[in-house]
Amino acid sequence: MSTGTFLTLNSTRIHVNDWGGDGQPILLVHGLASNARIWNRVAPLLVESFRVAALDQRSHGLSDGPHDDDYGFEAVCRDMREVCTELKFNKPIVVGHSWGAGVALEYAARYPDGVSGVVMIDGGFVGMGRRMTWEETEKRLAPPRLSGTPLAKFRERLKKSLDGDFSEEVLNIILGNFEVRPDNTVRPHLAFESHMKIVRAMWEQDPDRLYPQVKCPALFLPCIPPEPRDPMSEQFLSWKREGAALARKLIPQARIDWLADSIHDVPLQRPELVAEKIAAFASDL
Repeated sequence: MSTGTFLTLNSTRIHVNDWGGDGQPILLVHGLASNARIWNRVAPLLVESFRVAALDQRSHGLSDGPHDDDYGFEAVCRDMREVCTELKFNKPIVVGHSWGAGVALEYAARYPDGVSGVVMIDGGFVGMGRRMTWEETEKRLAPPRLSGTPLAKFRERLKKSLDGDFSEEVLNIILGNFEVRPDNTVRPHLAFESHMKIVRAMWEQDPDRLYPQVKCPALFLPCIPPEPRDPMSEQFLSWKREGAALARKLIPQARIDWLADSIHDVPLQRPELVAEKIAAFASDL
C-alpha cells in the first residue's frame, strides 16, 4: 500500500505515491494521458527488493498545475530532481512510460551524475519531429474532448475500448486523470491546451541528440502490439525499430528488450513482466 505525499516545489504542489521499501531507489514516471496510479500493479512487485515511489507530473493526477504554465522537458526534469532530493533518492533508477520515457531519457542526459540507470517503456526513441509534421502530430495526438461526459457513459466507453482488460481497478486508475464533478460528469485534470503543449515538447525533443549524453546503463522496453495491427500501429512499430537500433548504437550501455504481444499501457496489461524486467535490470547494476 502506498502513502500519498505532497511536496511543494517552487510554489507548485507535486503529489507522490510512496511505497517505501529498502535498497536501490526507483522513481516511476507516468505518461501523458496518465497518472501515478498506472504503477499501482507494478510498484508492489518491486517494493520487496527496492525503495519505490511514483510522482504525478505537473497538472496530472493530484499534482497542481505550474504557475508559469511550462510543460517543457527542462521544467518537468527539474520537478523530478527536486522530488528526488526531498525523498532522499540518491542516484535512483528512473523508469518512464510513454511521455515519461522521454522525460526519463532527458533526465539521464541532463543529470548524468544523478542516476544509476534509466528504463524507458514504449517511449523515448521515436523522434516524432523527424517523422511527422507538426500538423500531423496535432491530428494524431490531440486528446478527445471528454469534459462534461457522464461518468456512466465514460465507464461504458472505457469498457468497450479495453475489451477483456477492463476491471473496476483499471477504471479507478484511469479516473486518476479526471475530476468527477458533483453532477457525476468527468473533467480531465490536464486541460486540452496544456496537453498540446506537452505534445509540442515531445515533437521537438530529439532523442538522437540526447543518446550520447546518457552515461548510465539504459534499458529500452518497446512494445510489439498484438495482431491484427492497423496501419498506424505498423508505422509506429517501424519507427520504434529504427529508433531502438540507433539507441543501441549511440548509448554504449543500452539494452533493447522487446515486449511481444503488449499494448502501449503495458504496466496495466502485464505488470508482472514489467516488474520482472525492471528488477533484473536494477539487480545487474
